[in-house]
Amino acid sequence: MGTEDTNLERSGKTPVFRQIYLILLREINDGIYNSEKKLPSEKELCQRFGVERNTVRKALQILVNENRITRVPGIGTKLLEENRRGRETETGSEQRTDFAPQRGSQDYDSGLSGQNKNASRKISRIKQKNNIVLLITQVDYLHSHDNESFHYKLIHSFEKRLSRLGYNLLFKPIGQNGIVAETIRSAIPRGIIFDSYNPDSYYREAAGFGLPCVSVNHYTPLFTSIVSNNYEGAYRVTKELADAGHRRIAVITGKSSHQTNVERMNGVQTLCGSMGINLKNEYIISGDWTFGSGAEAAKKILGMKAAQRPTAVFAFNDDLAYGCYSALQAAGVSVPADISLAGFDKSDRYIGMFPPISTVDVNIQAIVDYSCWYLSSSLSGWTPEGKVKIHIDATFCDNGTIKNLN
Repeated sequence: MGTEDTNLERSGKTPVFRQIYLILLREINDGIYNSEKKLPSEKELCQRFGVERNTVRKALQILVNENRITRVPGIGTKLLEENRRGRETETGSEQRTDFAPQRGSQDYDSGLSGQNKNASRKISRIKQKNNIVLLITQVDYLHSHDNESFHYKLIHSFEKRLSRLGYNLLFKPIGQNGIVAETIRSAIPRGIIFDSYNPDSYYREAAGFGLPCVSVNHYTPLFTSIVSNNYEGAYRVTKELADAGHRRIAVITGKSSHQTNVERMNGVQTLCGSMGINLKNEYIISGDWTFGSGAEAAKKILGMKAAQRPTAVFAFNDDLAYGCYSALQAAGVSVPADISLAGFDKSDRYIGMFPPISTVDVNIQAIVDYSCWYLSSSLSGWTPEGKVKIHIDATFCDNGTIKNLN
């Protein structure tokens, strides 16, 4: 690595990021790194080459696009094994692949646009040497300081589980105007995982390639979907509050258009209806899943007259719940002595910052395990009949923030 690292041609015809890419590529080919050894971090590469982080990211992205490395948040940059790069196309007669047959794939292919149809046929002719599973998520999920914890935890769990099954996870955050078809053509995956809500156009583009696909944390009729039982989880929390004698129950919701929010609200309303609890409009406070909107909701609650103030608050995720907790605490209101509080999702990001609150464990590992079972079954040549919605049981975790009023 020697002097070349510090003598990049900064005024030459070849961009600096391209030079860094070529150096790293040669080192990979020379065996300096292997599938078990992580590449240097972005910070280390910046120090090594004396460049800004954006320059290093451009170089690494080329290697990602070539299926030579995979980048997992919180874990690092890992090399994909030589026999898993999967960029080689056949040079002889068409060969059979081990993609799982998809019900109705012939019918779907007849309705594809010319570009997607050609791409689908090209992928079906590739001599598969990679074991890549593509995980598609939205950029916004990873850039939100409040929501990123759930999605990174999901990504990490998939990386570990798929690795044990002999697959490499390649995750691709896509922006609002992203084109999924281009991502699939570039990655040439063996299966696709969609993380949470994505636009319908993403699902339709992916379906056109005839690959095994699964949606997690969001239901779509186009694919088998693995989701937490949000309805039952919310029903259980509300029942815990009602059984403890609470009748003035406030809820802090997430974004109203999200399936997760709708399902959790249905659970609350069903329980309230069955027990004759009046869920007043002023007790339904809109949030956006974030810590900040939870704090703002708490301020609205504190602004109510004492006789009308709710005795309990159910926040639809833990970010909202801890935001509410923080604002209540700042105002001198005690949880649960003055107001009971419960959340959802069992986030561990606030450990050491706040006491644990009663919440619901969505069982991410079970979601991951069932998703991987479905994909591996499909890739083995057996696809479960039809497209189904699989509910994973959610578990209530009593951490002592619900006061018994009885």
